[in-house]
Amino acid sequence: MQNQEIAKKLITFVLNNANVVREPRVYANQVTYAFSDKLVDFEDANLFPPMRLHVVRLAPSFVQKNQLLLNRLFMQTKDPTPQSYQDVWLTSSHLTDRGLYLVEYSFE
Repeated sequence: MQNQEIAKKLITFVLNNANVVREPRVYANQVTYAFSDKLVDFEDANLFPPMRLHVVRLAPSFVQKNQLLLNRLFMQTKDPTPQSYQDVWLTSSHLTDRGLYLVEYSFE
C-alpha cells in the first residue's frame, strides 16, 4: 500500500464506525473487522480485491507515526498479556459472495 493516507483513513474508519463488526478473535496477535460493501466505496481498488486476500506490511515510518491509533487496534487483540509490536500487517479482501469487506490487522 503506497498511500499512507488511505491506511490511516481505514484504521480510523474501522475504529469509529458503528456499522463495522469485529469478528471473533482466533489468534492472539490479530484483530479482524467486517462491514458491508455498500457502506463505503474505497478509492484504491487493489486494497479490496474480489475473493482474494491482499496482504501488505505497513511501513515502519507509518507505524511509528501512527502509534497511538494503532495501539487502539492492538489493545483489541486476544493476547492476555499484550507485548509490544514492531510490525503491522494489513490483510484485506472483498467478500463478494457475502457483500462484505474484510480487514485484518496482525501485530508482530
